Amino acid sequence: MIAKWEQARVEKVIMISWKLWCNRNEVRNGGVKKTGQAVFQGALDYLGEYQSSQAGEIMQKMKCPASWTPPPLNAYKINVDGAVFAANKSAGVGILIWDVGGRLIGACSRKLQLPLSAIEVEAKAIELELQFAKDMLIQDLMLESNSQILINALKEVSPPPMAVALLVYGSLSASHEFRKVAFSHVGRQGNRPAHLLAKHAFSIIDCSVWIEETPCFLEQALLHDVTVGLSS
Repeated sequence: MIAKWEQARVEKVIMISWKLWCNRNEVRNGGVKKTGQAVFQGALDYLGEYQSSQAGEIMQKMKCPASWTPPPLNAYKINVDGAVFAANKSAGVGILIWDVGGRLIGACSRKLQLPLSAIEVEAKAIELELQFAKDMLIQDLMLESNSQILINALKEVSPPPMAVALLVYGSLSASHEFRKVAFSHVGRQGNRPAHLLAKHAFSIIDCSVWIEETPCFLEQALLHDVTVGLSS
């Protein structure tokens, strides 16, 4: 018990020290000096996200499907992912809508001119996915992401990280506008097409949308995933 307590204290001290060092560098490069409370809370949030992601990776290896699987009958599956373009202080979001036969109903690649963290862009992707589904007049859907932290939060299994709490609660509220919404976690390999769409956002200005057509750079990945998913 004592050893666990000491380890937890050491982790907090290391994380707070690292956050202080990061903010010092930010200030030296023209950034804003944060208050002690902001540094402390940011360190705890970051540590919590890291610990949750570590636990999520273990759960993923144990339970999470490694490949794409079709949605239930009379429903659509929507895969989402995000990508961070740190050097450009921007991010990308990828969204795909599939039917039960593995046919691509719609796809979207959107660039966000915001310096978002990985967890923030993943949460933003879910928010935009729900809006995209609404625009496509979809009422029954399964939302799938490779972020275990966010899926657990949307299932209300665990609270979301403070940095994305408003986005998560906003998405939960928006999900009530649909007839039926289920949340599902998938391994990164099973979310590869959505990730490719998110990365594609780097080369566009704002947004690209495909309706009932397949982007050429996705054809091979989609064919592989659908073949594996429908045969399993």
